[in-house]
Amino acid sequence: MSTMDWSATPLGPLSRWCAELRTAVSLCLESQFPIQILWGPDLIELHNDALTQHLGRKHPKCIGRPFREFFPEALELVSPLLDQVMSGGGATWAQDLRVLSDRRGYLEECFFTFSYGPIRRIKTAEVLGVLTVSTETTRNVVSLRRLSCLREIAGLTIHAQTSEEVFKNSVDALGRCWADVPYCMILLRDQDTDRPTVRPVATAGLAAMPGAPSDQDTLDADGLLPEFGESLLSGRMMISRRLPDRLDLQIIAATPALNRAIVVPLAARGNEPPPGLLVAGISDRLPLDGDYRTFFSLAASQISGAAWAADAAAAERARAVEARYQSLHDALTGLPNRSALFDHLDQALADAREGGRHVGFLFIDLDRFKMVNDLLGHEAGDDLLREIARRMRRTVRPADFVARLSGDEFAVVCADITCPDGVETVAERVRAALLTTRTQGARTFSVSASVGVAISDPDTFSPDGLVRTADAAMYQAKRRGKTHGQILDTVR
Repeated sequence: MSTMDWSATPLGPLSRWCAELRTAVSLCLESQFPIQILWGPDLIELHNDALTQHLGRKHPKCIGRPFREFFPEALELVSPLLDQVMSGGGATWAQDLRVLSDRRGYLEECFFTFSYGPIRRIKTAEVLGVLTVSTETTRNVVSLRRLSCLREIAGLTIHAQTSEEVFKNSVDALGRCWADVPYCMILLRDQDTDRPTVRPVATAGLAAMPGAPSDQDTLDADGLLPEFGESLLSGRMMISRRLPDRLDLQIIAATPALNRAIVVPLAARGNEPPPGLLVAGISDRLPLDGDYRTFFSLAASQISGAAWAADAAAAERARAVEARYQSLHDALTGLPNRSALFDHLDQALADAREGGRHVGFLFIDLDRFKMVNDLLGHEAGDDLLREIARRMRRTVRPADFVARLSGDEFAVVCADITCPDGVETVAERVRAALLTTRTQGARTFSVSASVGVAISDPDTFSPDGLVRTADAAMYQAKRRGKTHGQILDTVR
């Protein structure tokens, strides 16, 4: 400041400066805290070295010039504060105030905590200027904002049931952090092709899912944007330019033209290639520094980890469901097994007692099945059992429960029976449907079924008793001759 020709500024030569200005400038220059002086009605700007990092390229040209001339982007925000001080309304205080500052050649999002205080004439207390004491809080505010976004991703994905849910919830959280992530999308590698093609599975900040690139000349040999293919192959973060134009992206946010996007590979397990990409727009109001890159890297890592966990949990649930299914179903025919039958029958009896209805139980035993095994082999016997199961499913009523008890024994539970005739009708249809023939050389023999029927009354509590009664009825039918049926009295 000592080398400046102050006579060429509105302040005039140093010899004409008043004592209040000299004192204020002296305090400003000797302080190691960022201080700015705005003097007179035109708010002529002066500052110390500590403030230069806040000013960027505005320093030193703004020294000795009107504040409004060099800080037009901030006028709408700070003019009311400055007017308050200059009009005698007292000092102001602002904490973490968001300011768009043109200090690096673009409107950069910055945050400051500062106070405007009056510089007064000693004798009259007239306000001569403004003393600004400030500290930049941009890094703290932006870091906390990004940390909050990462926490939201964690909170929204920790209970996700599938990786698809992880991807959707993650981009929703990123989309709410629009100041850092104007738009984003997750692209997954298509596992059904040998080429590293990708497809979008979740987006935020876009009016629609991206389509095929409009400029086919920009694609690599695999039909990808080169930076996408390179990131998938190398596992490295890449920067993409003019992505909205190249992919015809319709960005929702009302932000300046977004010229850059970051492409971050999703982490893979072991030595596998990346399963996909996180592609996010880079705000034109923030520097792409190490903190910004780290934020995107952490987001991609969180998404990858949550997707792994969701897929692992889904696989475990599927195994549990499969194990449960296998424990309750016959492996050969796919029918419910004896355990599942008794569970179902117990519940059917409870429902029948509550509703004052009956449960019909059919005990079915195949006739001459041993002959099929002995003459045609066990494979033919297995084929016959599978065919019997299919026929029974087609024959009974939609609500009836068909199960395989063991060997060549099957069962049908008929719930909500109002009269015995309904059960007998089902039994007759089953017996007719199961009649079939098998041939061994010149010999043909028939396979039929004997059916025993038991019907509960509203006081029947024992599934075992109902099954034993139907079993006894089935043996009575066999004694009467193959292909017969028998119905016994109700059982308690």
